[in-house]
Amino acid sequence: MKRNIILLGITILFILIMTTLWSFVLTDKYDQIIDLEDSQKEANEKFITTQILSDSLYYVYNMFEKNLAQSKNDPLNKQASRTFINDLTDIFSKININGVGVSPAKKYSKGKYTYIPYELEFTCDYPRFGRLLAELSASERIIKIDEFKFINTPDQVRRSKGDNKQLPGAKITMTISTITLNK
Repeated sequence: MKRNIILLGITILFILIMTTLWSFVLTDKYDQIIDLEDSQKEANEKFITTQILSDSLYYVYNMFEKNLAQSKNDPLNKQASRTFINDLTDIFSKININGVGVSPAKKYSKGKYTYIPYELEFTCDYPRFGRLLAELSASERIIKIDEFKFINTPDQVRRSKGDNKQLPGAKITMTISTITLNK
């Protein structure tokens, strides 16, 4: 019996000592941990934002680097760049637009920029035209869409009957220009 009382006393004493240590040593630690977690979340958000901006700036840097001509005789300033026309035909074949007519127009300069216009003529539906615009915007060259026209005749636009709910494609004429930055 005496042994049980001594063990109970030691246990109570141990619990009192531990709670006292807990209150003196670890009182502010929980609040500090919460504050550190908040500052870590904020630092992570800033880091992620910095990474996104860095990737965007890298893309912009590459875009300018690939479109910067060193001199007026640079291949980027030449009339009707064959590599751009090849890229353009690859884009049209990827989207499955056939019967494309591409005719380069006369280049011109404005300030430090050289514009090389291209006149395009093709037939496609609206979703393919949207994909074409997306592909052009993703190109390595700086491309300006000067003008586009949808030419629809009454024969081309018919009301759908039955299961055939797809309208035929519109004839589209488009003028785009590649822009080269001159040093």
